Amino acid sequence: MNERPDTIALAEQRVAEARTAVIADYRSVRTNLNRRARSPAVVGGVLLGAIALGYVAVRRRKPERAVGPRGAGRWSLALNTLQLLLPLLTVLGARTRTARRPGGEAGAAKR
Repeated sequence: MNERPDTIALAEQRVAEARTAVIADYRSVRTNLNRRARSPAVVGGVLLGAIALGYVAVRRRKPERAVGPRGAGRWSLALNTLQLLLPLLTVLGARTRTARRPGGEAGAAKR
């Protein structure tokens, strides 16, 4: 009768050790992924991919008929391009401001 509570206690101890090991592995993997995801190469690649995707999406639309005798002028094209790129430039600016602060990304995450 005494063997059964010992085996249960041993099994509970193994489960607790396994849980601790899994949590430690999860934290280390999460830390590595966060570090890699915040690298300049990944951020730049995502930014360039978003710009390329936006460019393709805008260019694939069928051209609209001009109301007036002329098509869209240079100012209109420039404003459309600015409207497309403004959110991306805002994200990039916020990212560089965060990186320039003392403490960098770690300092911003603690706040």
